[in-house]
Amino acid sequence: FESRKMISQKLLIPVIVTLDHRQEEALNENRELLENMGFEIENFGDNEYNLYAIPDSLPGKIQSEYFLEFLDALSKEGSKDKPLVLLERLATMSCKAAVKGGNELSVMECLKLIDELMQLENPFNCPHGRPVIVSMTKYELEKKFKRII
Repeated sequence: FESRKMISQKLLIPVIVTLDHRQEEALNENRELLENMGFEIENFGDNEYNLYAIPDSLPGKIQSEYFLEFLDALSKEGSKDKPLVLLERLATMSCKAAVKGGNELSVMECLKLIDELMQLENPFNCPHGRPVIVSMTKYELEKKFKRII
């Protein structure tokens, strides 16, 4: 996002979103910024819009919800630093879309996830700063498994 190298993911079937007046205003004021992020949207009539593409980094599920969250974040009063507002929304959406405890993954999915994690600039924390990788000494590990007292 910071390097402005966002890629669009075309949707097989466009999603129709209905915007309230505040969201329409935010769309009109920030269309270029949203398009640079990878959103493609076109008026479908009245206050309805076709969402044709989303940023490639967003998960495919509930595309319209993410788009509406971006518009809501942009429409809040006092949102002067819009790129920062969008960056915070991206971080939140990344966390929502992340694999959670209890999710079942195949071995291939686990290996791909680890491979993608290791390619990150900072694989040690999530976008909100929570740890993803922790370090333990051999002593701490043995103590956890009650090998030493």
